[in-house]
This record gives sequence, C-alpha cells and structure tokens, in this order.
Amino acid sequence: MFLQVVLFFFHTQGFAQTCVLDWSAEGSCSPSSPFIETLDSGEDLSFCENWNPDFAFRGFHCCSNKSSLRKRGGPRCSPRRAKSQFCDERTLDQLAYTEAVQAGKLGNILDLLKREIGRKSNQAYCSVNDGFLAWGRALVPTPENRVELRAPQKCTNFGTDEMVAMLEWLGREVAKGYHEEKYSKARLLIGDVSAPRGGCLSGRGGRRGHRSHTTGQDVDIGYLTVKDGQESPHAFHQKFDATVNAWVLKKLFKNPFACVQVIFLDRMWIKKLSKNLWNDPDWKIYRKYIKHVRGHRNHFHVRIGGHPGEPGCLQEPEVNDLEEEEENEAVLEQG
Repeated sequence: MFLQVVLFFFHTQGFAQTCVLDWSAEGSCSPSSPFIETLDSGEDLSFCENWNPDFAFRGFHCCSNKSSLRKRGGPRCSPRRAKSQFCDERTLDQLAYTEAVQAGKLGNILDLLKREIGRKSNQAYCSVNDGFLAWGRALVPTPENRVELRAPQKCTNFGTDEMVAMLEWLGREVAKGYHEEKYSKARLLIGDVSAPRGGCLSGRGGRRGHRSHTTGQDVDIGYLTVKDGQESPHAFHQKFDATVNAWVLKKLFKNPFACVQVIFLDRMWIKKLSKNLWNDPDWKIYRKYIKHVRGHRNHFHVRIGGHPGEPGCLQEPEVNDLEEEEENEAVLEQG
C-alpha cells in the first residue's frame, strides 16, 4: 500500500491545486520538467507555471509525458477544468485587446497581426494534445471579418498570432468573395480554438471534449452556407455545399499566415469534394492533407504549423496516430 501524503497546496492564477506525493515514485511532486529540456525562448518553470493551466495537474512539468499518462490512466483533464467556460483564465492584456478591437481603437487588425507575428518567438508549447498557449490572442468578430463565434460565452476563441491572422484573413476573404448585398448575411462560423492559456478543454461532466485544441493551433470551422438573402446557420450542421466549401478549403491552404498541416473531415464529404474537384490540379495537392476522422461530419477541424509555407508544413513533424484526434462531438454539443 502506497503511503500518500498531501504535501502542500500549489496556487497558480488564483486556483489552489493539491499535490499528492506518492513516496513510491521518487520526486513525483518535484517541480522539474524532464520532458522538455529547454523551451524555445529559454523560459524556465516559472514561465510554465504562469501560462500552463495544467501545470500542477501534470505533476509540475512544463509538458506531459504521454506514455506515463497512458499507463496511469484516469482523467485526461484536471477536475478544475470541468467548467462551461474559461473566461476567468484571461489575462488583463487579453481583456484589453478584445475591448480595443470591439471599440475600433486598433485600426486595421490584419495589419496589426502582420506586424505582431513572430515577435513573441513561440506561443504554442508541447504537443497539440497536451500543451499550452502563451500570449494567446483572441479572434474577435467584426464587420470586416464576417466571423461569428459559435459559443462566445466559453472564451475558447484564443489562438497563436498565426492562427488568428489566418482566420481574420479567411473571414475577410468571405466578405470579398460574397460581397453582394444578397450575401451580406453570410458568416464564417468558428467553433473552439483554445482557452486563453490553452490546456485541456473539458466536455460535459468533466469528460475530455477535445483530444487537441490545447496550443492554439487547432480550430473547428463550420461549413460555409451562402444563400440569397438568408443568414448563415448559427450552429454546426451537415448541409455540405461542395462547391462553396471547396472554395473555403483552397483559401485555407493558400492563406499567407500559417501552413495547414492537416484537416480532419468525414469521409462522406471527402468523397463529395473529390467528385466535385476531380479535374482541379489543386485538389491533387491538397487531398493527401485531408484525413477522415470520426466526429467531423458537421465541421472542418484545421491544424496549422507555426509558419506560412507548403501544405502539410514540410518543416513540421508528420501527423500520426489520428485516432488520438477523435473528438466526442456529442459531448461538445451538449456541454
């Protein structure tokens, strides 16, 4: 029988975390990070403590050890993240930025993002399944970008600067491509990106709602619906217009701000796209980066790399173990 002693309470960003010391595992509460020797910009554990909302839950490591997590079993999300919204995790700078954009005080947001990209060296840390987000930027809907947030009350509209710039640009492309008055109600519907500091996103009852979306490099995008004089749907749906959404996919792959590493989509819609684009030379290039993963029948799941470039992000690690990316959409829809 293992002797377990509650060693101390660890406070991070106003939340008390309990560290349970298991004497059978030497140093299990030691504030060290054997899983990432040096962060890209030389940040130390205090950096991870400040930004990673799962820092204490992960045993005071900057990044998780995936193999040990699988062996240990148990919850993938901290019980403290079993909540319906993450607005309380926003920083003062994040709040001020959102308010300034809404008030129109920052001028052309796309120009601002072009200047800001790369200034922070890195924002996404660890893996997309068990990472965190530093200096996360909010995607803010404006008349210029035609963006609608699927669940603004959750505050899961935070990403890296590259992600937000890509979505800002894509929304503006929708406005340009469908500029006629009869299409003025068309909107780009954006679901979850990440929480303000990234980390695990719980679904209903504390179950893990996403396998990824922890680093600000994943986004769920609703299928674009454009109809004469009608509003776009305000929820994810399964009415897939292959022509319109092929246009969206091509825009995503050609965006100037971030390389698209992979897009998850149900095989039913992949087949429909292939039939629609069989003679399109771009489709021959993009098809291999669009993967079937269950749970993606009513939205695109788009993952980016950390820089613009070729589809697939040639400088990025290969995408594998796609079953790890499966999402429980039923949980998300109810939560």
